[in-house]
Amino acid sequence: MNRLQERRLSLGLSQPDVSARLKEIDPRMDVGMVSRFERGACLPTLPVLEGLEAILQASRTELLGEDELGAIPGSEAAGGVSASPMTSKLASVIPHGRRNAISRKDLAEELGLKDRHMRQVVEDARNDGLIILCECNGRGYYQSNDLDEIYSQYIRDTKRASAIIKRCNSMRTLLRQAGRRV
Repeated sequence: MNRLQERRLSLGLSQPDVSARLKEIDPRMDVGMVSRFERGACLPTLPVLEGLEAILQASRTELLGEDELGAIPGSEAAGGVSASPMTSKLASVIPHGRRNAISRKDLAEELGLKDRHMRQVVEDARNDGLIILCECNGRGYYQSNDLDEIYSQYIRDTKRASAIIKRCNSMRTLLRQAGRRV
């Protein structure tokens, strides 16, 4: 079932608003194309679908039904990855856009999980390929197609991983000296 129009209207956007933003992705996108997507007369390409996710601040699983997504090559539930059921659920629960971020507490409540288990589910979904960003100021988790935001998260994660590896060097040296395999 197609929920594009419902989502567009809930955000107060017009078809011309959406088509103008989609033209940045594909110059063929006009009001008529947006109308055809909303009526289910045709389906967007994967790049246009990704644009719709960003514009409408919703995941593809919130916007289109499984049958529709299955007909778009590379458009599996979680951003082109083969997703577990929990990853798919997470993709539909975690909002798009930094200003819509969901707190850890609210996400755990939404999923019906304790905080520790919810964090493991987020980690597993990230390992499945779902890009979940996290606000350092405690605002919470969100999805984004903004490459600058993704890059910032990548840098933070890389620095964190490097610090952990550096911290392990002295432990590894000690364990090797003691004859342990590491």
